[in-house]
Amino acid sequence: MTPVLIKWVDIVSWSGWNDELIEQGQDEPAVFFTVGFILRKTKTKLTISDTGNAIGNITTFPMGCVQEIVELTSDKLNRTTKVRKRKSS
Repeated sequence: MTPVLIKWVDIVSWSGWNDELIEQGQDEPAVFFTVGFILRKTKTKLTISDTGNAIGNITTFPMGCVQEIVELTSDKLNRTTKVRKRKSS
């Protein structure tokens, strides 16, 4: 199984009426990214596992909220990012 990166959007809400958020165009769905292994994909839903071999958690997305699915090929997985170590106190 090849891991995938899923870009998806979710509902955003806030309490009260806030004209400024709407007028400024800040009333946008929240964007999220999830990594997993595709178990099933249909026209209406995408089901993934967070690990392989049937031992992980399962998540099902409505396809209407999925914006992009990117296969994480070995060349993408082998790239490293330098992480700055925190100084201990």
